[in-house]
Amino acid sequence: MRLEFKKSMSRGFTLIGLLISTAISMIVVAALISSYITVKNEYNSHKDKTEVEVKELLVKSIIYDFVKDVGFACKFGYFNQDYYDSTADSLDNYFTSNSAITIGQLPFPSGSSFSGALEKDCSGECFQAGTDYIMVKKEESHTELNAINALDTKLSVNSISDISVGDYLLLCNKNSINLVKASSINTSTNIVGLSRAPQSTDYYPGDYVGKYSLEILYIRDTGQKNDDGQNIYSLYVYIKGNSSTGKSYELVRGVQDMQVEYATISNGNVIWNSISTDTAIDTIGYSAIKVSFSVDGRNFSKVVNL
Repeated sequence: MRLEFKKSMSRGFTLIGLLISTAISMIVVAALISSYITVKNEYNSHKDKTEVEVKELLVKSIIYDFVKDVGFACKFGYFNQDYYDSTADSLDNYFTSNSAITIGQLPFPSGSSFSGALEKDCSGECFQAGTDYIMVKKEESHTELNAINALDTKLSVNSISDISVGDYLLLCNKNSINLVKASSINTSTNIVGLSRAPQSTDYYPGDYVGKYSLEILYIRDTGQKNDDGQNIYSLYVYIKGNSSTGKSYELVRGVQDMQVEYATISNGNVIWNSISTDTAIDTIGYSAIKVSFSVDGRNFSKVVNL
């Protein structure tokens, strides 16, 4: 009897110990799961914050470079001459305005070629309504004339290495600027054939010939939706530098609500002005612009001194 009692006692203690061990293990596992969830949430929060900050810095860098890298290296400047569209492509007036930086509201007027160009190959809204754009004109490269062009359809230049058929070229002298289009390239003679002769003035050896590009920075609908069913917008750039249809490229996803303001000075104070119409920033002499935007719901801004 004594032996059986001891055996029963031994089995009882073993069962109790097992229950206690199991309970402790469950508590430990629950604590580990709770800690894991907390760490995971903190990681995801930090990861999301880091991604937003990376996008913020990238967008600010793009805006700065976009606004600062503009214009043409013509020794006479490019503000005071008469402009002529000699491409034979009937381009918008934007192409031959004397401003290298123009800001405005979307959408473009219905008569503008850009109203359709920005919507090419996109689905959804294409551009985000109520936002602003930044348009710049710039050179991709340049060379000089090495012979007189007396209003004819041939340009003899120092280098044709960067010029292709269909490219737009900017001819510049003291009095006139002609936007022309390359229709042929002779690599043995460095002669560029033009679709139409320049207008108004002769050009001489040493005069500027720039490979032309017009670019627009804007917000566009990607055609996709997030987990909440909302449209996903991105920062895009539209580029047109030749007779083919311009093309838009996605730069940074998750960017929207771009607004552009320009600075004026009143009684020594800086006043930020919203856009009410297309505004040529550099020709009027405004000192700076401020570009506001949002990334995944967080608001940012970038000031660029001109």
